[in-house]
Amino acid sequence: MEYQQNTNQDFQDLIEKYLDGKIKIEEVKKLVNYYESFQENHDWVEELGAEHAIKNKVLINILESIQSEESTKPIPFYKKAVFKYAVAASVLLLVSLGFLFKQNESTEVPIRVVDTPIIIGSDKATLTLEDGTNVVLDKEGTYQSKKLTSDGKSLIYNKSDKQNIGLEYNYLTIPRGGQFFVTLSDGTKVWLNSESKLKYPVNFIAGQSREIELVYGEAYLEVSKSYKHNGDAFILKTNEQNIKVLGTIFNVKAYKDETDILTTLVEGSVSVSNGISKNILKPGQQSKLSQTKNDFKIYNVDVDEHISWRNGEFSFTNKSLEDIMKVLSRWYDVDIEIENTHMKTVGFTGVISKRQSIEYILDIIKNTNNMTYKIEGNKIVIE
Repeated sequence: MEYQQNTNQDFQDLIEKYLDGKIKIEEVKKLVNYYESFQENHDWVEELGAEHAIKNKVLINILESIQSEESTKPIPFYKKAVFKYAVAASVLLLVSLGFLFKQNESTEVPIRVVDTPIIIGSDKATLTLEDGTNVVLDKEGTYQSKKLTSDGKSLIYNKSDKQNIGLEYNYLTIPRGGQFFVTLSDGTKVWLNSESKLKYPVNFIAGQSREIELVYGEAYLEVSKSYKHNGDAFILKTNEQNIKVLGTIFNVKAYKDETDILTTLVEGSVSVSNGISKNILKPGQQSKLSQTKNDFKIYNVDVDEHISWRNGEFSFTNKSLEDIMKVLSRWYDVDIEIENTHMKTVGFTGVISKRQSIEYILDIIKNTNNMTYKIEGNKIVIE
């Protein structure tokens, strides 16, 4: 009860900071998270005051911010009126929205409810056992054997004390419109994004490197530290690249339809190699391996943006519409065609929950420019 009261007070304090124009970008994210948790409970917190009064106060604040903003002066995005509008709307008027996609200075927010056959992605995968048997994993059922257990949302392997003569491999394949979580037998945790495939041993052999392979797709890993395994290193293989770690957290993106392999380090240290050169990454850095040129480039990046999918969000910073549509097509398992070639390179910035319908996201993008779209069964055409 005391915890709930403290949470309510924090929520109220953050709302007041926003209304006074003193809120920081980190606090905005916290405010949205608080609101989403209250939305799930379907209760307005009485300590905040009358719901309609708070909403009216926010709307007045929004209008004043928009009217007073100087359009000719360069302003960071998080200080712009469109950002203030989006945050307030997400916190008090809409649901599960971090901040709206933005291009230019549009502030109009479309709200549209549509019956659609396009389903939001969910936890699902196909497990291929060492004997070639395929097991469908989803919310409809569970699976259990002597070596592993699945509740339909995750997969956990049991550690074996036996010294295997040879390695036995399993495959976990995530379809478009899916995601899944697996704990390997050494305790390493792996989150797999849509349209991904992972190859790994049922059990690792002591004294040998713990090797797994991201056949394609995207994975976020929390690697069990080497000192827990007598110093045995952990190696993740992808097409054209090996990543060697001792125990760390990182994200790898290596889709079949993309020419670059991106490795983003969250915590610890990793060595990335393509057989020609080797690079050591520090936290906050990302390596980009061009498969066409077979060379590396190292960048300092916003880690949160590149691992947002792991936390149930889409996050884009000046991403082209073409790249955004690739991400959406995987999560919603839908084909997207951009007929208007000019639109392919238009950049958008925004964070939005993966729980939103694809029509909702498309309407937000549509409202910021002259883009139009149509849905034809399981295909979306950007006109």
